[in-house]
Amino acid sequence: MSPFGIHTFDELIAAGVPRSTIGSRCRRGHYRRVLPRTYAVTEPTALALCHAVTRWQPRAVLSHRTAAWLHGWIGEPNVVEATVPTPVRVRTPKWLVLHRRNLDDAQVRECWSLPTVSTAQTLVDCGAVMPTEEFERLIDERLSGSVAPEQLQELLNQCPGRWGNTRAREQFRMAALRAASEPERLLARALNQRRCPMAANEPVGPYVCDLVDARARVVVEVDGREFHSEPDVFRRDRRRQNWLVRQGWLVLRYAAYDVLADPDAVAEEVAAVVRRRRHNRHRSA
Repeated sequence: MSPFGIHTFDELIAAGVPRSTIGSRCRRGHYRRVLPRTYAVTEPTALALCHAVTRWQPRAVLSHRTAAWLHGWIGEPNVVEATVPTPVRVRTPKWLVLHRRNLDDAQVRECWSLPTVSTAQTLVDCGAVMPTEEFERLIDERLSGSVAPEQLQELLNQCPGRWGNTRAREQFRMAALRAASEPERLLARALNQRRCPMAANEPVGPYVCDLVDARARVVVEVDGREFHSEPDVFRRDRRRQNWLVRQGWLVLRYAAYDVLADPDAVAEEVAAVVRRRRHNRHRSA
């Protein structure tokens, strides 16, 4: 018995089920035909449907948002997405989307016992189909965790003109890595868009600061609600700020509310300060 409750027509015949019985069981609802010559013997789950796709098209590899779900990055998507070789031309039900591309073996992994594109390829694929805001959040999260930036860069360099690569490359350039909160992520992204990147959660002496530009010796701190409500946090931040100022750093502080409300305005202000400080420090060097 398949662990996903999926059987092909040939498997059922080989198990001794007569052709006529297959048809009658489908009519009575004991079998459900999910794809041509592919049946579910129980109500199919999302994993079962993924398995059915790979049984129906043996060279299919689960990809795009389905791969992101299998990797544990996003919630269960509404449709199953898979990639098949370019010569494949088949009609699909509404719950299935097939993308055509020839994959290298290095781009394929096994996830949940199913052939799935690699994590780096999944990011590129999602860049081609996800809404912008959703993809920005995904690439920031993944490049700060399960996907090494070097892996993604190598993949993008292999086929620079492939569908999805151009958008993924641009988002890679603007990605906010290691941001500890949503306001910090949005601000880091806005700074990257202005070609004024700052390192997130970067150590400076005995402290770890939200955003740091070492050339300008500028630190940006994004203060959440606890900064105003917790006395211990307030005192620690004051000690940290005083230490940084004594060491020659300029500390800019912004409320998380203001960053969330208008990250572009905050980024414009920060970028102007950073560039001016860089220029002045270069002239005095």
